[in-house]
Amino acid sequence: MIYLFLSVLFTVLVFVILKEFNRFGLDNLQAIVVSYFTALLIGIGFSETPMTFSFLLSKPWIYGAMAISTLFIIVFNLMAITAQKGGLSVMTIANKMSMSIPILAGVLLYDEQLGVLKIAGILLAFLGLWFACKKAEAHKFDKRLWYLPFFIFIGAGLADTLLNHMQTQYVPVHEFDVFSTSLFLFCGLLGLLVFFVKWSMGKLKLHPKSWIGGLALGFPNYFSIYYIVKALSQKEFDAAFVFSANNLLVVLISVLIGLWLYKEKLNVQNYIGLGLSCIAIILLYFAL
Repeated sequence: MIYLFLSVLFTVLVFVILKEFNRFGLDNLQAIVVSYFTALLIGIGFSETPMTFSFLLSKPWIYGAMAISTLFIIVFNLMAITAQKGGLSVMTIANKMSMSIPILAGVLLYDEQLGVLKIAGILLAFLGLWFACKKAEAHKFDKRLWYLPFFIFIGAGLADTLLNHMQTQYVPVHEFDVFSTSLFLFCGLLGLLVFFVKWSMGKLKLHPKSWIGGLALGFPNYFSIYYIVKALSQKEFDAAFVFSANNLLVVLISVLIGLWLYKEKLNVQNYIGLGLSCIAIILLYFAL
């Protein structure tokens, strides 16, 4: 359970730091690319296994790691576009509801059992996330852009499913740290490619202040992935519980931090969502 709580803690910290980027006027792309390489260096420092390209290429999980990293980059950019189009709550809901894909995959591929309590908990989790993420926005999301949240839903769900599949089938316990670190290597290389393409086209200027933000983001960024992989490896928890509880707790804590730190206002739907989320976590815990 400690790994699950740590993954939630570091994920929330990632969200808080990302929110602070706006306040300090940092460039998201440059900060996130720097954070990937910062996380990479942290992972190399913590790893007991020397990480070289020849070592990585010899591993059966290497192509899965590349696919997950590619999905991470694609989903991040889709989320940014969706938020800019005025669909912040739509983006959040699509991202969080994607947990249905790894849960379904766990049932179909790994024969995970769904009892009455677990089904009730998962259904309440979806309802809780829906209501908790609903915000009053200045304008409605353009329904002609329906494909953006759809691809966020599919991409984030596939990334989580692949992450679970890799650690379940291909990644030995002693290679969890190297596997987690490799994700940041490939994310960093892909992000660097995007950065240089935009920079060469004159669409991006160097912003050293953003690099400092990336350094701060790198630490929680690494451990948010490392501990979710560790949580998925625990035999007493299945994917349905890990992904449901992780998403619910991240939303709950983020909302509470928003209330306390940023003086954000909640509507009636948000309070309903928080209540349903608490009940869902209790049901999922007792369904183990």
